[in-house]
Amino acid sequence: MNDPDEHSSPLSAPDADSSDWYDPKESLYDLEHPKYWDGEVIVGIEQRKAPIKLDTLCGTYRWFYEFPEPGISEPGEISYHPNQRPQESPGHITITCPGGKKPTLKNITGTVRLFGKEARFSGIKRAKDRDNKSLVDNHWEFVTFKWKENYPDSQDDGNSVLALAIADDDGEPFVMFRCASPMKFPGHIWYTEYAGKKERPGQKQKGYGVSSAEMTLSGGEGARSSGSVARRERRE
Repeated sequence: MNDPDEHSSPLSAPDADSSDWYDPKESLYDLEHPKYWDGEVIVGIEQRKAPIKLDTLCGTYRWFYEFPEPGISEPGEISYHPNQRPQESPGHITITCPGGKKPTLKNITGTVRLFGKEARFSGIKRAKDRDNKSLVDNHWEFVTFKWKENYPDSQDDGNSVLALAIADDDGEPFVMFRCASPMKFPGHIWYTEYAGKKERPGQKQKGYGVSSAEMTLSGGEGARSSGSVARRERRE
């Protein structure tokens, strides 16, 4: 079998056919999207392995990359425009620790804003692995999660948040919001994943996109298998 590290490299943004980006064989040679190795090449950003402290997790994370369900549309960077009003922003997830108290899974609260939609959550709990047997680190489901309105492409159940293996220039891990949507087929949920970068002081003046160093990230946990983030406009 080929060395998986051969398929991890800084990403560029060449033209690509959006109908075949998710094909496993094609993805071996696709340099356009973030990917990692987990027995096969997976388009996305790897989940962090080392446990993260809850007070480190807390903060506001602005969306910078979108990973739709394979076959729905192509992944791509979420762009921000100068002087964009808050209500026009792609959005963020805010994970709030209680002031003056040690954060716990039960007392964490927060909000999600996603392209005009809004939700609130209270409490998080560790998610289980793919076999639904063991609890895993750095992946949390929400104890209570409620969208503000009954959005047709969203649902309250099945949403979660993950800490990712790649960190930003300040050493803060990126996070991923896994957004669940109902499908026509009973028992199946469609997921769209949104990668977020922690908002830092003064960042509003600089914009919320990833830096050049973050786009070509080669250091830190999981970097040998995670590649980097491609600069690409979000497709409507």
